[in-house]
Order: sequence, then C-alpha cells, then structure tokens
Amino acid sequence: MRLIHTLLSLFRENRFAEDIGMASAFLKSLEKSTYKTVVVYNQGYLTNDKLREYLTKFEFDFHVIGEGGNVGTTVGRQNCFNYIWENFPETEYISEVHLDMIFTNHWEDMLVNYLDVHDEPVISCGIVDQHGNMPFLDKTAVVPETYDKYDDFLESLREDSILHGFSNPCIHVSKILKETGGYNSLFLKGKQCFEDDSLLLGYYYYYGTRANWHPKVNFNSVVYHAIAGQRINVSDNVTVNFNGLVKQYGAMGLKHLSVLHKSAWHKSFFLKNYDSVTTH
Repeated sequence: MRLIHTLLSLFRENRFAEDIGMASAFLKSLEKSTYKTVVVYNQGYLTNDKLREYLTKFEFDFHVIGEGGNVGTTVGRQNCFNYIWENFPETEYISEVHLDMIFTNHWEDMLVNYLDVHDEPVISCGIVDQHGNMPFLDKTAVVPETYDKYDDFLESLREDSILHGFSNPCIHVSKILKETGGYNSLFLKGKQCFEDDSLLLGYYYYYGTRANWHPKVNFNSVVYHAIAGQRINVSDNVTVNFNGLVKQYGAMGLKHLSVLHKSAWHKSFFLKNYDSVTTH
C-alpha cells in the first residue's frame, strides 16, 4: 500500500445536520485523491454500523474502528496508526485529514513525490482557511461561496515554495512515524492540544539536533482547512496536555519548539514557558 488516509469522525447530536453537510462536502472532495483507502476512527454520534452505511455513498475502501466515544485526537489518531501498522505493514505513507477540509484533484501527489526524494519524516500541505488566510505565506485570498468553485480556486493558489512550518493535512513516512512512536497518550491525557508539538519533537530528536531539522510546508499543493491551527481554547486541555508535554520532553523540549515553529506566537509562547520553567 502506497498511502493510507486517517480520519477522526465526530458528529454532534445538537448540530448533526451541519456536521453531516460538512462531512459530505469533505468526502466528496477527498474522492479526487489518488489514494482511496481511509482508516476512520469513530468518535460518535453515529454507531459504527450507521457510520459505515453513510460512508458507502463515497468511493473509498473505508476501515471503521473505534467504539463511537470521543477519546480525543491523541488516542484516536494513534489507534489509526496502529491499525495501519498491524494490518497494512507495507504502507509507505500515512496522511492526517480533517472533516473541515476541501481537497482538489490529486492533492497528495506533490507531497508524496517530495517525500520520495527528500530525507524528511513528514511534509505539510499549503492551506487556506475560512477567512482566506494563508499561513506561512502571509497572504490572503477570497474564498468562493460554493464548493463547485474550489478546484480552480485551490489550484490557483499553488506555488513552488517549500517553507518552514507545520499544518494539517500532512503526510508522514510510515516507518519513521512508527519508530518515533507517533502520539503518546500516556503524557497527553487531554482531548487535544500540543499533540503536534509532541510529534515534532519526536522527529526532531530522531534526526538529531545537529541536523537542525525543522518541519516544512509544500505550497505545490493547497487545501482548504476551515479552522487551522491548534484549538487551544478547548476546556482545560491546554493545561493538561501542556503539563504532559513538559513531563515527556522537559524544559529543553520547550526551547526546541520555539525553534521548530515558524510563527511568532508559537516562538513567544514556548520561550516564555521555557523561561518560566527554568526560573522556578
């Protein structure tokens, strides 16, 4: 297997119509992908049987796992990875995709081609969000009002740029992801927040600080991601997962994250907390 997509599926009972509409648009656009196998972790509100019934509308080889409970990003994604390693061990690449994304034709080809010829553990796709912001390029675009215009829109945003940064969707080299461990729920006990940072540190230490590795975004492919970036306002997950991140990687992990990230916000956040940890 060349590449398998991973997806967390969560429908909210009180906003089911909205969520199912978004999911249908996402899956219809994902049908334009080159690779057609998707491991789906069911986090609710549908049962596994109902979710499978819904997914038959789309042209994929779906594998639904999970028990319909919201276990969070760390546990859900890691279970997807484990399923792939156990059932499709020959898989070369693993993607992470979200329900609030819209894709264009063969969006992953440029990313896979890049990983084929570069010694990198992961590559991110260029993104444009619901407000037209394009992180890492410091550009804005006018987002179309209807999905039928997204193909031309997204393809018009492509450019031959490889920049420092990390975003979702991303594609991992499966064997390196497995060697570094992926997401560790023993430390990250909250539903979400800082799981990407933990992953990036795992890659950073895999390559060694001497190599000065940092994550990269490839704008030869651009995807719509409605809400990009970590959702750090979710309950108390910030404190829970931040403390877990520090427990896992220590103060030096915070210092390294201030270098791994490109955005001024991340640099300031991690340096400030590094200073706080080392002065108390």
